[in-house]
Amino acid sequence: MMDQAFKTHKETTFGWVLLVQEWIAARQAWLARRAQRQAAEAIREAQAKPRRHLAPR
Repeated sequence: MMDQAFKTHKETTFGWVLLVQEWIAARQAWLARRAQRQAAEAIREAQAKPRRHLAPR
């Protein structure tokens, strides 16, 4: 009986470890996508700005 309870506890703990690892991986992927979007947006914004200081007056 005790072996079964210990096995169940180990399995439960392992499940939690996997859940946390998956959560960390998903968050890292989300942060990477967010950083990539922000970089692309910054490049797009930098290229799209009109250069008024170069325009003739």
